[in-house]
Amino acid sequence: MSPQFKRVVVVCEGETEEEFVRDVLAPGFYGVGLYLEPQMVETSPGHRGGALNYDRVKLHLRNTLCQKSAPVVTTLLDLYKLDKRFPGFEQSKAIPDLGQKLDLLRRELHSDVVAAAGCQPERFIPYIQPYEFEALLFSDVSALTQVNPSWSKRSIERLVEIRAAAESPEHINDRPETKPAAHLERELSNPSYRKRRHGPVAAQKIGLAKIEAECAFFAAWLAQIRELAQP
Repeated sequence: MSPQFKRVVVVCEGETEEEFVRDVLAPGFYGVGLYLEPQMVETSPGHRGGALNYDRVKLHLRNTLCQKSAPVVTTLLDLYKLDKRFPGFEQSKAIPDLGQKLDLLRRELHSDVVAAAGCQPERFIPYIQPYEFEALLFSDVSALTQVNPSWSKRSIERLVEIRAAAESPEHINDRPETKPAAHLERELSNPSYRKRRHGPVAAQKIGLAKIEAECAFFAAWLAQIRELAQP
């Protein structure tokens, strides 16, 4: 990393998100002097990513914030199946509005982690993606389905209908049968949609500009990161 770059550690949900940060997000920030470094949480000895336990997430965040290099730290975690031990989780279940729910979770996570790390509050930017990474891929169904030419016209039309029925890609909901990934796995076949194989490639084809235009929560998070480049 060049010394003129500011380091931003992005703690990710899993391998797909790690690739997304490395191959799609990070290149978009080089021009403003920010180096986005994806990291996954160790979930068991020798294993990283997936089924994130809050205690492990908190420990990873605290340790990273306490590094002598003093990086800014942010998160890219799914709201879907968020560990119930996350601060504010129980209170958030009673909030129907998605924006208010996310605001509560981010505030509580920020407060808990900053207190544990004893760091400056501005060095931690919590972010939780509604409802999961695949929501971002609904920003442009046409570009998504170009990942594999064998995906049928019927599949494309069905995904367009699913996107049109939601307020935004990020509002495609969190029930097991109707979460974004479930739609993709059900509608795309020969070959079947696979998160690790197809997700980052689809995001590259869609592009950050289109994703930000369609996904307001995601765009607001990136705007916070861009502000770090200000002198």
